[in-house]
Amino acid sequence: MYGERFTWHNCSRDARSLWKRLDRLLVNDSWMERWPDTTYVSLSARTSDHSPLVKSDTSTRSTGMFRFDNYLARTTEFIPSVCSIWRHHIVGSAMYAITRKLKALKPIFRAQRKRKGDLSTNVSLAKGFLDSAQTLLAADRHCPTLHLEYCCKLVLRLASRLEQKMLQQRAKMAWLKDGDQCSRIFFRKVAKRRASKRVFQINTVDGQTLTSQSEVINEFIRYYEELLGGTTRDRLIDLRYLRPLARHILTVDEAEA
Repeated sequence: MYGERFTWHNCSRDARSLWKRLDRLLVNDSWMERWPDTTYVSLSARTSDHSPLVKSDTSTRSTGMFRFDNYLARTTEFIPSVCSIWRHHIVGSAMYAITRKLKALKPIFRAQRKRKGDLSTNVSLAKGFLDSAQTLLAADRHCPTLHLEYCCKLVLRLASRLEQKMLQQRAKMAWLKDGDQCSRIFFRKVAKRRASKRVFQINTVDGQTLTSQSEVINEFIRYYEELLGGTTRDRLIDLRYLRPLARHILTVDEAEA
């Protein structure tokens, strides 16, 4: 607790003036488990007989949700980093061992991502270096300048590839998060799907081709009405042909009957 020591005053101005610390801030075990360093402030009472209690800002111990970036798997240090952790022997069940190893890999991947920096900024810097190299090449066509331009192109190609991998992952995450909400991307997908799923013509059993929209609809309805509720249901089915499939349901006598 910070601020005023006493939280209540009887508002008396004579010898009967009384100050007490009556108010408290109550939390449960779950709160203390998540925010063990919680503090609160007792403010000035002003015109009230009680001082208001305000919870101060609390910082969680969690460092945030871990997110693995797919572009890290394309770096040369990915496999050695995983092997350095995975070769250790952990006593316990298989799932416990995997969980502990994955947790040990988190700070390594975070450090690698921090060393990579902002991928979009890296692409911009690589483009600037390539522009400068090509400007030098325009003034001097000698071999060292050609080699410098070639190196800048390689750096730009690698930086662009990593940025593309990161943007693809971010796009998938945004789609999983937003889902089928009222977004422009969703309605574009719906319009494209409707355009590709339309039936413009259909062939009947007699071999006739129907192109009119109403004829196509009627042919669909007629076909499924006959399939589900027409004369198809009245046809007899020989259960002997179904005996291999219905052995676990029907006996031999039932199938022959």
